[in-house]
Amino acid sequence: MKEANSTTESASLIAQSKDSDNPGIKPKFDFSLINPESINNEFNELLKQDNEQGTKSGFFICRTANDCIEAAKSQPIPKKLFFSLIFENELTILVADTGVGKSIFAVQIANEISLTEKVIYLDLELSDKQFQGRYSDNYENEFVFNPNFYRVVFKRRFEMPNGISYEDYFIESLTSLINNTGAKIVIIDNMTRLITGDTDQAKSAKPLMDSLNNLKFDFSLTMLLLEHTKKVDTCKPIQLNDLQGSKMKANFADAVFTIGRSAKDKNLRYVKQLKVRSCEAEFDSENVIVYEVVKQNSFLNMQFIEFGSEYDHLKQLTESDRANRHDQITELKGQGLSNTQIGKQLGITEGAVRKQLKKSNQ
Repeated sequence: MKEANSTTESASLIAQSKDSDNPGIKPKFDFSLINPESINNEFNELLKQDNEQGTKSGFFICRTANDCIEAAKSQPIPKKLFFSLIFENELTILVADTGVGKSIFAVQIANEISLTEKVIYLDLELSDKQFQGRYSDNYENEFVFNPNFYRVVFKRRFEMPNGISYEDYFIESLTSLINNTGAKIVIIDNMTRLITGDTDQAKSAKPLMDSLNNLKFDFSLTMLLLEHTKKVDTCKPIQLNDLQGSKMKANFADAVFTIGRSAKDKNLRYVKQLKVRSCEAEFDSENVIVYEVVKQNSFLNMQFIEFGSEYDHLKQLTESDRANRHDQITELKGQGLSNTQIGKQLGITEGAVRKQLKKSNQ
């Protein structure tokens, strides 16, 4: 078996963690460990100070802007954990189309951060055998991950306790994992497996996003959530609105970044920031990170190539492509689909559909 190693140059950018005790993994997750009153005493103390110093009004605590800054001085400055894509104690969403390599990149990020931090990786996609195949040489010479990397999967069969919702039981189970491992980094791959109902509807996703944000504050966690995009037009830059249910989910996130396919080569990808709060957007459309998907020493990963422009990696429509799209829109409209439904199916805006249909009627 091969020794664990850093897979990209970004390892040097990973922030050094504080010394902490290593309680190790217990054979069973003990839900009795969950004690909301004792979760993160430091956070509760800050909250207590807020209550004492501010004027309470229902949901809110009112303080002067200067008091807010003064309270913030006692809190640590956010640290970069993986370039400026992921900051400590933030909830970040990685959004990309199916098959682009979200999981490949997320495992790569988790393995590098686990050099200095304990990481829980909830793998709700791959079986153990599929995971072995991805990180081995034809099921031999498996890659050895850092010991702080904890991979978590669903039980094959489980019964829901009476009187508790699916979302609440998930949060209880995750809370127990955090208590048992002492991990401060949580990666969920992916959110579609957790949200009941239509993932495009805010009412379906909001309860779980609320709970995850509460968990982030209670335990001072860094969270990375993987999510799908809607079907996108590969001729246009990826936008925040391409995230499923983006208007609500993006509001909950501190940061959002995406992985796009390159039209130049089937193995090329580019990474672009869509939302940033802790710094200026470093990797925008004019400065995306270009990677190549490779397997090195039994480790499937995205290897840094260069920085570049997103526009250089977008597909260029030919006259034949335009004519074919026009025919598709006309055919779908004839089937009774609305302009919005056609746009979703073809990965274009409702306005683009309307424009094409207007041309047909001229």
